[in-house]
Amino acid sequence: MKTIIVAMDFSQGATNALDYAIDIAQYSKAEILLVWIDTYTNEKAVMGEKNEVRHDAKLELQNIVDKNKEKHPELDISFKQKKGKVFQEIANIATTTKADLIVVGTHGVSGFEEFWIGSNAYKIISYAPCPVISVPTKYATGGKIEKIIVPIDDSFDTTRKIPMASQLAVAFQASIELLGVYHSKLTSIKKITDGYIKDSERYLNAKGIPSKFKSCSSNNIATSIVKYAEEINADLIVIMTDQNNANTDIILGVNSQHIINNSNIPILSVKPEKLKI
Repeated sequence: MKTIIVAMDFSQGATNALDYAIDIAQYSKAEILLVWIDTYTNEKAVMGEKNEVRHDAKLELQNIVDKNKEKHPELDISFKQKKGKVFQEIANIATTTKADLIVVGTHGVSGFEEFWIGSNAYKIISYAPCPVISVPTKYATGGKIEKIIVPIDDSFDTTRKIPMASQLAVAFQASIELLGVYHSKLTSIKKITDGYIKDSERYLNAKGIPSKFKSCSSNNIATSIVKYAEEINADLIVIMTDQNNANTDIILGVNSQHIINNSNIPILSVKPEKLKI
């Protein structure tokens, strides 16, 4: 992992996301790029007022960089300002910088633009060219990632969460909890899920990553995943942002948004076409 982008709007949610990104950067030796997007579109405002907003944002970004460099001398951190739609510009920057990860807060409120991050977090996750970690505002950062949950279902791309989860597990010397989620009583469907679980276990064993397995049968998979994460005090849940199985809606779409909105711990969202085992 070389580059981590942090969406910054100066809210508590964004600050929490930055703290979380710093934790990852210190373990993975990655650089951090703060990104602030100018969404100031008040047509009645004169150009001077718009420039003042950008100037104030630049000063605050530099202040954040200076404070964190003083606190973490080994940290490589910088910032970039762009104008446009938040999710589009962050996705563009992630593409041009070949970022490995984006970290965002899930509930943002700031003096620059209310709900800048909160209202854009899911769009950032959906449009991003790389994995995205969403960090709840009230999540207590500063701890080591020790336990990662990876839900596995019967969809074709379900195991493609494993490589990114493995990267973090190796960096933090964490264990991975494979959660087999069964949404159907059909034996044939369960066999498909079981096969993907075995593939995941073989991959993790080959990497020397400790893992455990637990099964879960429920009509509300999203709620069950969040509940299980709380029960075992997990530090991270890994989900997919999109899957190709048109017959299921497991851990994608509405369900993935439900997990992100209701989880008290960070969520790593991975696109299936980016990584596979």
